[in-house]
Amino acid sequence: MRQSGIDLQVIGIGNTECAQNFCDFTGLSPSKLSLDPDGEIHKKLNLHAGPNFSIPDSVSDDVLKFFLRQLPGGIPSDESQLRPVATAWLNYNAMCAGIGAPGTLREILRGYFGDKKAPERFRDDDVVKAGFIEIGPGVGPTKIGPLSYNQWFSDENGYQRPVELATVRLKNMVEVLTKWDKYVSNYQTIPLRGATYLFDEEGNELYAYKSKGVLTYSETMPRPLTFLSPYIGKEVALNPLQLPDTGGGDLVRGRGILKPAGKAMQLLSFLFKLENKLQAKVFGADDSDYAAAKQDIEDAISKNKVVIYTYKLSPFSSETCGVLGEAGVDYENVEVGLEWFLLDKEKSTIRAQLLEMTGQSSLPHVFINGE
Repeated sequence: MRQSGIDLQVIGIGNTECAQNFCDFTGLSPSKLSLDPDGEIHKKLNLHAGPNFSIPDSVSDDVLKFFLRQLPGGIPSDESQLRPVATAWLNYNAMCAGIGAPGTLREILRGYFGDKKAPERFRDDDVVKAGFIEIGPGVGPTKIGPLSYNQWFSDENGYQRPVELATVRLKNMVEVLTKWDKYVSNYQTIPLRGATYLFDEEGNELYAYKSKGVLTYSETMPRPLTFLSPYIGKEVALNPLQLPDTGGGDLVRGRGILKPAGKAMQLLSFLFKLENKLQAKVFGADDSDYAAAKQDIEDAISKNKVVIYTYKLSPFSSETCGVLGEAGVDYENVEVGLEWFLLDKEKSTIRAQLLEMTGQSSLPHVFINGE
């Protein structure tokens, strides 16, 4: 595969069966894959292999067999491989926990919490099935046994959404674990990490990156092919899958915990309505105070096409202002206070009057053309 003068060559650890399965799954041409059955090239390049832990002689073979019995591949049939394989797994599992593998835990978190600096990673028609769990098509629909629901970010696009990268990893993990013996031919090589090299036509090294993490394979993980920008073009390098991409700009509106939090707030709305009315009474608000509050609200609505009543510390209020601002709407923002529990008599009365006028106890309130 050549693109803009780049000739791709991949060296993988494994045998011919491993290579064929890898190419079938990834779409890589077999002509571009060379084999290093025992990882000798990786070792000569001094690539990372974890914290280099060893197993004390005092640990019995029975303990090692119990340990290996819980892992893919189980106990090696050749007894002489028992300790070498157990040692390989010890170092790999340590790296999975972030020991001797810088960046691994950060990558795990990025996979679950999302990354606004990265493009999408999961196609709209992709589906992942892992036992009783099914995700897809796309990142929204999710089934866990008899339970079905839609992720709160399913209507958002243009960035790597929460659990999106984790879902891609789950897809890869299911493929490997269900065909373990067809992907792994030498268990002693499990902890070996990879590297990326770029050479010119004379063989001079232009770029090198040696991975030390379990999930890291680039210096710029949100956009791992950035180093190829001068050779394949910036657009392709930054988003090789060509999936929706906001370019790492401002947050897509509606993102974050606000959606599920908003639904939770709806469940508590009856309590907020009771508290709303009680708060103004506790401060001694009377009919004249309510009349004055109503007049203030009506005046603001009549003088402005769009009026929004907010709390300064409320993320819901901030997000609503952001939506109006992005839409280019001119609006009057009336800050009722910092938060509902920090209001004085006057502000509590305005809040209570808003409830009376709209039936809604929580802020923000948005009035457009008086409605």
